[in-house]
Amino acid sequence: MNISYNWLKEFVEIDLPPRELAQKLTDAGLAVEGIHEFEDDFVFDIDLTSNRPDCLSHLGVAREISAITNKTLPVPHYDNANSGPQELVAIEDADLCHRFTARIIRNVKIAESPDWLKKRLEAVGERAINNVADITNYAMHAFGQPMHSFDLNKLAGNRIIVRRARAGETIKTCD
Repeated sequence: MNISYNWLKEFVEIDLPPRELAQKLTDAGLAVEGIHEFEDDFVFDIDLTSNRPDCLSHLGVAREISAITNKTLPVPHYDNANSGPQELVAIEDADLCHRFTARIIRNVKIAESPDWLKKRLEAVGERAINNVADITNYAMHAFGQPMHSFDLNKLAGNRIIVRRARAGETIKTCD
């Protein structure tokens, strides 16, 4: 898994050079298999074991750094009181998916992502697509929360139906 040194510094104060931090992470059980430079950044190639899903994001690795270095990790608070309309999502296979949340955001213009976002994603091996797809990938890498965006007008019945695939069914992806 690729983790950006500069991105980590947005979550936790780091006063160690990249190679020293990599050694401390390895000593703590997050094996840094390599470090490569990407423009003005350093990217850690971390080999995570299956018992450490908490470190599948920059926030997760920042928590580990916080514990290793005794630095405070500010935890942002998000108000989710208004989770959006309930009729937007239908879960047909609750045995596979217990919860699926969605939010409608209107008046979004699909465009090229800003350079800072493209650079951040490219540093960790993601290809920039557009502002909407890229911000969902950013959230996944930052917080470990997989996300996806949909065009509400292209959804059958203007809703998301969570179900098993049907035999012979195909999907078209962005690439």
